[in-house]
Amino acid sequence: MSTTKDPRLLCAQNSLEGLSVGDAFGERFFLHPDVAESLIIARAIPASPWYYTDDTQMALSIVAILQEYGEINQDRLAESFAKQYDSERGYGAAMHGLLMRIQDGEPWQKVASSLFDGHDSYGNGASMRVAPIGAFFAEDLDLVVNQARCSAEVTHTHPEAIAGAIAVAVAAAWAARLQGSIPSKQEFLNLVLPYVPESEVSSKIRSAYDLSEKTPVQSAATLLGNGTHISAQDTVPFALWCAAQHLDNYEEALWLTVSGLGDRDTTCAIAGGIVAISTGVSGIPTAWLQAREPLPKVDRETITLFRPTGPKELALIRESGDREFPPRLPEQPIFYPVLNEEYAAQIARNWNAASTDTEYIGYVTRFQVRAEFLSRYSVKTVGGSIHQEYWIPAEDLPEFNRNIIGLIEVISKFRQLPT
Repeated sequence: MSTTKDPRLLCAQNSLEGLSVGDAFGERFFLHPDVAESLIIARAIPASPWYYTDDTQMALSIVAILQEYGEINQDRLAESFAKQYDSERGYGAAMHGLLMRIQDGEPWQKVASSLFDGHDSYGNGASMRVAPIGAFFAEDLDLVVNQARCSAEVTHTHPEAIAGAIAVAVAAAWAARLQGSIPSKQEFLNLVLPYVPESEVSSKIRSAYDLSEKTPVQSAATLLGNGTHISAQDTVPFALWCAAQHLDNYEEALWLTVSGLGDRDTTCAIAGGIVAISTGVSGIPTAWLQAREPLPKVDRETITLFRPTGPKELALIRESGDREFPPRLPEQPIFYPVLNEEYAAQIARNWNAASTDTEYIGYVTRFQVRAEFLSRYSVKTVGGSIHQEYWIPAEDLPEFNRNIIGLIEVISKFRQLPT
C-alpha cells in the first residue's frame, strides 16, 4: 500500500504557493505612492505577517475543486467560492454582491450574467486565481483553455475577462512545460498568444511582446495598464510582461511587478503564480513564505487503488462520469478494490477476459481514495503478498464513492478469443 500525490496537483500547489506569496507581498505595498516607490527601490522587505487577499482565497477553491473532481466543476466551484467568502479579504463590490447572492441560493449562472446591468464583468478576478489550472492541465493546452474558461464563467462572463483568464492559464501551462528551458520574453509571450481569443487583452499582450526588456517598468505600466482600472485588459498583459522576463527568478519577477504599482496584489499574484511553477517552491525566498500567513491545508492524503472490471460494470462507471462504482447486486454484499496493479491485472486477464459474462474482455481501473476514509477498514491478504484488497460492505459503497478523488481511469485491457 502506498500513498501518492498526483504530479499535476503538486504543480498546481506550487502555483498556489507562488500566487499567494505574491498576493500577500503586493498587498503590503498599498501605501502612498512616494512611500511605496522608495521602499521598492530600497528592496525593503515588508514587516510580517503578510495577509493574503481574495486573490488567494478564491485560488484556494480552484485547487480544492481540482483535487476533488480532477476538473473544474462549475456548480461546486460556485458553492466553494460562496462558502469560503470572507468579507475581510478585499473582494470588489461586485464580488461581494455576487457571492452573497449565491449564498442565498441564487443560481450562479443568473447572478454572473446579471452583473453591471447585464453587461457582465470584465474585472481581473477570473485572472488572478487561475494560474493553478494551467499548472494542473499543462500537458493539454486545449484543455487548459477550456478549463480556464469554465472557471471564469462562474463569476465573469465578459469576453475580456475570459480572455484574461485564458492568457494567464496558458502562460502557467507553458511555465510548466518549459521547465529547464527558459525562453526570452518575446518567445514566451509568442507561445501564449495563439491560445488567447481576439480581444483587448490579446492586443495588449502583443504590445507587451513588442516592448524591449530595457523598457522602464513605469513606461510599460503606462502602455499596458497596471490594474488600476481592475479590468482583465488593464492587468493581465502587464503581469505577463513581468513574469516573462524572470521565469527563472521569483524574487526578481515580484520586485519588477510591484514596481508598476496599480493593483499590486493582483499583478503580483498573477506573476507569482506563473513563475513559481518554473522555479518551484524552493525558488520563493524562505523569509517570504514564512511572512505570508499560513494557507489552510487543501491537499488530503490519498491511496491508489485498482479495480478489475468487465464491460457492463465499466459502462455504468462511464455513465457516472467516471466518478462512481455502481451499486452491488443482492448477491454481492462486498465491494473488493485491490491495492496492487499486478493483482488487478491477474483477475482482469484470468477471470473477466475468460468469461462469457464479461464478453471475454477485462479491464483494470485505477483511482484515488482518501486515506482517512479507508483507515476504518483493514487490508485483507487473500493469497500471496500481492493479493491485498479492501472489503467494503455494499451499504458503504455510496460513501466510498464520495471519497474518490478525481476520476476512475482505465489503465489496461485484456481480451481473449472464445474457444
